[in-house]
Amino acid sequence: MADYKNDQIGKRVVAQSGVAIGSVQDIRDGDMYVAVEATDDDAVSQLGWDEMVNQDVHRLPDEYVSNVTESTVRLRV
Repeated sequence: MADYKNDQIGKRVVAQSGVAIGSVQDIRDGDMYVAVEATDDDAVSQLGWDEMVNQDVHRLPDEYVSNVTESTVRLRV
């Protein structure tokens, strides 16, 4: 399990396809929470976020994170 810190807040979250799907809005108990801003429907569906109604911020399970750079969180989906 990853233990992300507040320095991840504000980073763009990018699907494997290269499409930005949102940004890290919060860190809670070492987990990243992402505000979905644009949709890569396939990636959003694989993350299970398409079924959550009226929820702006979603927990990003660590197993979907491919790598983290200075400005980007890249996903495996």
